Amino acid sequence: MPELSNGSVRLWYAERGDPEGPPTILLHGLFFSRRLFERLARRLPEQRLLLLDLRGHGRSSRPTDTGSYTWELMGRDVVALMDHLGLPRATVGGLSLGANVALAAASVAAERLSGAIIEMPVLEGGRPAAERVFGAVATALQGAGWLMRPATRASAPLRRTRYPELGSFADLLSLEPRAGAAMLRGLMDDTEVVLDGPKALARHGVPTLVIGHRHDPIHPLDDARAIVASVPGAELTVMMTQADLRFRIGHYADIIGNFLRSLPDASSAPVSARPIPGPTTP
Repeated sequence: MPELSNGSVRLWYAERGDPEGPPTILLHGLFFSRRLFERLARRLPEQRLLLLDLRGHGRSSRPTDTGSYTWELMGRDVVALMDHLGLPRATVGGLSLGANVALAAASVAAERLSGAIIEMPVLEGGRPAAERVFGAVATALQGAGWLMRPATRASAPLRRTRYPELGSFADLLSLEPRAGAAMLRGLMDDTEVVLDGPKALARHGVPTLVIGHRHDPIHPLDDARAIVASVPGAELTVMMTQADLRFRIGHYADIIGNFLRSLPDASSAPVSARPIPGPTTP
């Protein structure tokens, strides 16, 4: 599997679909890996999909210091992948943790985004619940992470499986406790770059698809709606739960595929800001 370096961090990624197709970088959720999007990739063979293991996850480096986990650094990891592959532009999309990393990438380099897919973002509405839940998880990982080490060792054979569902489960088991705790603490203390993401998308006129889920206190629908309200022309699609990614993969692929096919192929376009759409008149 190909890799690249960004500073002291090694990042692994997979390429799926048509190597000549328009590039899209997909970013997984917390404690998962690139495998989260394997089934989606099979449904979109005409696209060039780049599935990145975010730092702290999958086969990428797992630093154990909080300073290695900021939204800006993770957003710049996405830009580093684009630079590594020689891509002036790419669509960037993510789910939950990946959604916030996509917003961070927009904050640091919106001119490099030909489109954005933001699913289950965590902004001001979800922050209180996220801090309660992930603060407790960080404390547990810090204090009792040693209990996970047998499961981590046992997960190694499962991580080599051909089946993405089983591989995703193995990725959860393979969590490195100190890295997980450092990541949660580092990201909870750092929100400004993510909050600037929607403004950057708006300033550069980046076509944006926002996917929100109902009945999720960590990813409230109001956070998804806030992005749509901030980005001119952004589309909002509401799904019931994250289980749609698993059990309604055809419907999910239609939503993502239709959006990607609606974008101009800007992969070879020069890097420049797009104009912000003005108000329409009847």
